[in-house]
Parts: sequence; C-alpha cells; structure tokens
Amino acid sequence: MKSIKRGIALLLFLSILGSLLTACAKEEQKPEDTKQTDASGTDDFPHQNKDHITVCIDPGHGFGDVGCGPALLNAYEYEITLSVAKLLQKKLQDKGVTVILTHDGKEFPQASYIAAKADGYKLEYKPENMVDNDVFSAYERVIWENVLDKETKGGLDLFVSLHVNSIENADHISGMSIDYCEDNPNKTFLSAFSKLLEKSYLEEKLTSKFTIFEDTYEDSFIVTKYTNVPSVLIEMGYSTNTKDAADLRSEDWQNKFASLLAEKICFAFGK
Repeated sequence: MKSIKRGIALLLFLSILGSLLTACAKEEQKPEDTKQTDASGTDDFPHQNKDHITVCIDPGHGFGDVGCGPALLNAYEYEITLSVAKLLQKKLQDKGVTVILTHDGKEFPQASYIAAKADGYKLEYKPENMVDNDVFSAYERVIWENVLDKETKGGLDLFVSLHVNSIENADHISGMSIDYCEDNPNKTFLSAFSKLLEKSYLEEKLTSKFTIFEDTYEDSFIVTKYTNVPSVLIEMGYSTNTKDAADLRSEDWQNKFASLLAEKICFAFGK
C-alpha cells in the first residue's frame, strides 16, 4: 500500500515539475518567436501576398455629371473625388504600386472606344448602354474596368471608386461607407478589407461612423456588380452634413484619408 502511495506521489511530483518547466520555457520565449500582430489587430487578415499590385482608382462623376452640389461643400463632388484620387495615386505610386485612373479629369475614354476594346477581348456588354456623349456613365466605367483588367499584366488587383454621399433634409446624417457585391468571387477578401478600413478610419478619428454594405447583386452599384475584379465603392462622407463637408474640402483631411487608404491597401496585399 505504501509503495502504491509512493508511486502516486512520484507521478504527481513529475507532473508538477513538467508544468513548471513548460511555464518557464514560455516566459523565456523570445519576442521574435511569438506570432506578430499588425497594429490594426488583423493578424488573421487574408493577405494576397503579391510581389506587385495594380490598383484602378475611379474618381466618381465628372464632365457632364458633376455629382453632389456645392451647398455646404463649396465644391462639386467631382472636384473632391478627383482631388482625393490624385493624392491616393501619388501615395500608392510612392509605395511601388502601379496605379491606373479611370479618367484624369480632363478627358475620358468614349463609349465607342471602350466597346471596340471590349470586342477585342470578347467581353460581354450591352451596346444600348454605351453612348458617346459628355457623361462617363457608371456602366461605361465598369466595362472600362473590365478592359483594363485584360490589358494589365496580371490583371487588376483592386478597383476603388470614390464618391461623396448626400441626403436632402437630413443634415444630421454623417459618416463613411463602403459597398461591395456579395457575388464577387473575391467576397472574402473584400469583406476583410472593408472591416480593415472600418477599424482604421474610426481609430484615426477621420469619421465618427463607418458602415459596411455587402450588397446583393440587385442592390449593388454598377461598378461593383458587372465585374469579377475585386471592387469597392467608398462614400467618403456627406456633403449635406456640416462636419463631413468641412472635412471633405480640407486639404489636410483629404491627405490623411488618402494616406491611410494607401497604407491599408498595401497591407491587404502584404506589400
């Protein structure tokens, strides 16, 4: 009986000793041996891990379609989107990213040109939606997006359409939002990317509210639904809200917005 008790006592001692040694080993583990977490807290982000990335930026509106009016904004929507798009372009290029703008604010590809290019790549489109005039329509932009995806070596890695929101008689509504189509084959990445932006913009206090919309195919924006390119549409704020409008027309705010977006795009692709 005593020998059995001694045996049990010995097993308990060895078990306790093993636990102590394991605890010591954990305490002495070097920082470089532990899993590093990005400052954004997204250590499980589904990085694309690409050596080189190509981003297409779409400055919303322009030409015959000025977008939101200048009431509180003191500018038209197309002026804000183009300004931010060019800032984003420069910041991404400085990080080694290839950037394509759907237009430069001075001219845009006419519908007949886009259609001819699409025909060359055997891309589907509705001819009745392609009209040569002074408006670069959302439909023409998405077909142009698909053409650029074919013309770019390796294809487009991300398409970002920039816009300013507005809502009449509701100046209390404010904040940013991002939309993507639930039918996009890159849905998992787009969901994670949207959450990354939500966390980042809220933490940096560039907005007080950030809404993510995973749109059904029927409710999706045209530039996100008629394509397989990973595509998002970002509403940077409300022209009808005093605080948002002041931010949107601020050079400092625009610069911070573009810097953070460029940083998170690169993070998303492991660059």
